[in-house]
Formats: sequence, structure tokens, C-alpha cells
Amino acid sequence: MKVYKEHKYFVFELDDGKIVKYDLSNGQTIGKLGKPVKNLNSQLRGHSIYSVINSFEDEKYKRFLGFIRNHFVSNHISNIGTFLNYVNTYGFFEQYFVADITNISCYLRIPLNKVPKQLIKLCQKYDVQIDNDIIRAYTAKHDDMISNEGIFSSVLSLELEEIVDRDRFLILKGLSNQYSNISVLIITHKYNPKALFKYINHIILHEALNIDEILRNLADYANMMSKISPRFDRYPRNLLTTHQIAVRNYNRLKQIFDEQAFKNRIKESLEWKHDKFVFIYPKEIQDIKDEAVMQNNCVASYIDRVINGECDILFMREKEHIDKSLITLEIRNKNVVQQKGRFNRETTPEESVVIDKYNKYLSRQNVEEVIC
Repeated sequence: MKVYKEHKYFVFELDDGKIVKYDLSNGQTIGKLGKPVKNLNSQLRGHSIYSVINSFEDEKYKRFLGFIRNHFVSNHISNIGTFLNYVNTYGFFEQYFVADITNISCYLRIPLNKVPKQLIKLCQKYDVQIDNDIIRAYTAKHDDMISNEGIFSSVLSLELEEIVDRDRFLILKGLSNQYSNISVLIITHKYNPKALFKYINHIILHEALNIDEILRNLADYANMMSKISPRFDRYPRNLLTTHQIAVRNYNRLKQIFDEQAFKNRIKESLEWKHDKFVFIYPKEIQDIKDEAVMQNNCVASYIDRVINGECDILFMREKEHIDKSLITLEIRNKNVVQQKGRFNRETTPEESVVIDKYNKYLSRQNVEEVIC
């Protein structure tokens, strides 16, 4: 038997030379004698659904029929006519298979002519399954400057070793629900799309968060920190922890302090250099706020204490990277009482040795003041 599609008909050329037709538009069967008959099975006695599928000459159409059989027809159904009714019901999938697009979801309900050609090219290039969520996300209209094509290209073009396929799909599907937060991050806070999506994948893998949670927390964190300092860490290693610290410190960081009173307390005599390190006294309140957001610590809570003379805050940095936070120091009575790195990490052995030498420098200052 040979089977092919001719306009609205499935045409079955039987081995004995007789022809049977099935009208896809109304489900009517034209029998071997050229007249309508009720039962297609009686005309194709000895043939099964699988033999019908395998008898198709067109390989693309054969794949289409196999897709319908595998996804929509129960195993207990053997009636060829019933199977062809399913083919008629889900006929819009034919467009995809004829166009040689086979990586599609069985839940897809959007016809091919409604799918942007560029999205099809991207999905084919990167072997991404086309489904309703991806199409809706790509075709969504937004009142901003982000190109959907640009965002999708950024996600899809990531190297496979950097982002696994499963998470790539989750990110793409999450774009629709979280587009406003993506807009905030990329447009308002100048996040690089490719770097952003690499970061999202990292957090998915290491903090077990979904894309909605990641983007909500990251956008909220960026909104808060950007009001305090443009130097905040855009890609914190521990997103949830950093976000919690940001929430806790936000009101403290945005507080308005007496700038002149702070400047009157600056003690440049506490500054020091040794080997590749320098110890810097902040020159204005914003310097401490910058340190707080770069270090993700609570040093901003010490601004009042500096103004009131309770303590001094200094920054230990490398000479070659003087603008990059390294260690934050609290000084009381010319003695280091706290020394913390980013996320309140402990100092390294090398850093501790230098801080010990700095403490000796402070001790000598104390002696000199007593002598004077």
C-alpha cells in the first residue's frame, strides 16, 4: 500500500490497484468503488495505524503522523478512522513538520504562521523546543528599549558547559513573567544581558532558586543598593544572603548624616603604607556607604560612631587596586578591634601579618602622643 496527501484527501493506493480516500475536511470515506462508505477499517482490512503511517511516501508527513500517534492517541485505539480524526483535530502541527521543525511541544497550540521567523531560527540553531511559553515570551509587547531577539540570543548563545539545556528552557520560559524585572536590571541598572543570564544559571545551580525568585530578589537588591552607591556588587555570590543584608541595611544606608561633622573627624595620621598595601581613611560619608555595598557588610552602621568619636573606620587595600574593597577595619583607641573582608570573611594569613604591623604603627603613635 502507498499513502499520500492530495489536497483535502488522504489517498490510499492498495496493492490490488484500488483507491480509497479519506476527506480530512469532513471525515467522509470514499471506498474502493468510488462511493462514500461508513467504515474506513472495512476498506483497509489487514492494515493498522502503524502500517498506514509507514506507508506514507513523504518522510516529513510520516514524522507528523507519528507525532500525533505518540502524543494524542491512546494505545487501546486501533481504528484507523479514529486516528485520522485526531490527525484532523491537530492538523496545525502539520505546518511545523512540513517546514522541517520537529522539536516542538505536544502542548503547543499556536500555528506556525503566528511564530516569528527569527524565533524559529534561534530555536533551530540552538535546538530549543518550541512551546507556548517561549512564543508568548518572545512576542510579548513591552514599553521599553529591550529587544526580545537580543535577550533570547543572549540566553541561547551561552555555551552548553556554562548553562545546561534544562535551565536554558526555564530561563527562556521565565522571561514572560519576569520581563519587568529584566527591564529594570538591563535598562535601569545597566546589567549586561549575557552576564546576567550566566549569573541566573549559576544561582539556579547553587542556590536552588527558580528564575522568578532570582529576578525578584536581584531587582529589589539592585533598586535598593543603587540608591546608596553605584558601586554595589551586581552579581553577589550568595544572592539570598546578600539581599537579606541589603534589606537590613537599606534604611541605615540611605540616612542623611552631617557631612561636615564627619570631615572634622578625619584622621589622616592613621593612614599607612606597607609593601603592596595601603590603609586609607574615608574622606566623606559616601566612601563608607560605597564600602558597605561593595563588602556587603554593616560598616554603614558605624558612621554615627565615627562622627561621635567612638571609633575610626579605615580601608585596607592593595596599591595596585586602590579603588577595590579588600578589608574594612574598625579602630578604637588606636588599636584594630575588627578586621573583616567581603561578607565578613576572616583575613588571610598575609593580610593578618600586615595588620599586625599596622597595629604596631598605631602603638608607636600612642607612645609619641604620651611623650608630647
